[in-house]
Amino acid sequence: MSTYLDWAATAVPDPDIIKASYECAIQCFGNPSSVHQTGQEASAVLDDCRKRCAKALGVKKEEIYFTSGGTESDNIVLLSLLKRPSRGTVLVSAIEHPAVLEPAVVLADGGYKVAYLKPGADGIIKPSTLEKSLTPDTKLVAIMAVNNETGAVQPVHQLAKAVQDYAARCGHKIHFHCDAVQAAGKVALDFADPAVHSFAISAHKIRGPRGIGILVLKNAILPMVRGGGQENGIRPGTENTGAIYGMTLALEKALAGLEKNSAHASSLMDRLLTRLGQEKNYQIIPECRKPGDTNYSPYILSLASKPIPAEVLARTLDDNGICVGTGSACSNRKKGQSKTLAAMGVSDDVSFSRIRVSIGSTTTQDEIDQFIDQLDLQSRILRKALH
Repeated sequence: MSTYLDWAATAVPDPDIIKASYECAIQCFGNPSSVHQTGQEASAVLDDCRKRCAKALGVKKEEIYFTSGGTESDNIVLLSLLKRPSRGTVLVSAIEHPAVLEPAVVLADGGYKVAYLKPGADGIIKPSTLEKSLTPDTKLVAIMAVNNETGAVQPVHQLAKAVQDYAARCGHKIHFHCDAVQAAGKVALDFADPAVHSFAISAHKIRGPRGIGILVLKNAILPMVRGGGQENGIRPGTENTGAIYGMTLALEKALAGLEKNSAHASSLMDRLLTRLGQEKNYQIIPECRKPGDTNYSPYILSLASKPIPAEVLARTLDDNGICVGTGSACSNRKKGQSKTLAAMGVSDDVSFSRIRVSIGSTTTQDEIDQFIDQLDLQSRILRKALH
């Protein structure tokens, strides 16, 4: 059995939740849009899930839209700008997941000016940086809650307030979108904040089923995709009742256990950082991160072991029963330096050697120790081979 330390890519599924999701899919197989009894039974489950998700997140039922996951939720919001008659500026943090960076490229191709907000060396976007970048023609700002590579927690609510205040002074609306995929159920986040107009959430990051997510949407938008009108026209297509039920259970469980799980993760991460800090051959990214630092998610850590290539180290660890990542799982087949690390000013050689360790609610201290022991051993072997 491998030691799994790639939770940021996908969490270890909760067996009880996946079983309940499967059973719901079998029992409530009807199309929720159908008028017959079987369809209405599925519709009732769907309505109950929407209410429960809204309650768990502290938002209105009407603000919950079921999607296929975080990527679609991000795309729905950003690409809706293409329906607007006039163009303008879109501000996107330079450390976003490809789910935001790629649709931003589409917006640029569609006539929008896209400007990228650079973080400090600590990987965090400062409100002052955002304030300086806002312009009278800014239409949307997209900044994630927790970076998927470094774990840097962004001051989302301060950033959103800065946008809200600027928009009020200018007398026009600016949509603030937040990719909360690595934050929901893991770090404290106020989903009811009126200054944040939309959030993206993905179930498989919190031990739920894959292919299902939530878009919390408070402002009216014009979606690009059209169909049967499901999800109030925002996300048409027959709803996946079983997956939605599983996601509801996962969200409720994650939010109910947020403090307990966070304390557990913090204890493990502090142990990991302390042990790594005792060795000069490892570089924590960013270097300023220390044990107990609440500016970073306790679930995610990037580190480099120069001059060993990240893919070589990750494969070697895998051969010895340790699963780690080399960055964003959605872009790890693309060559070149991480956009996140480049924006932070991390050198190419450090980026080339960077691996990502991410943990979850079932990760144990023994697994952390096993990882460090194997990391030390394999790093020594690989360094000798490289020399």
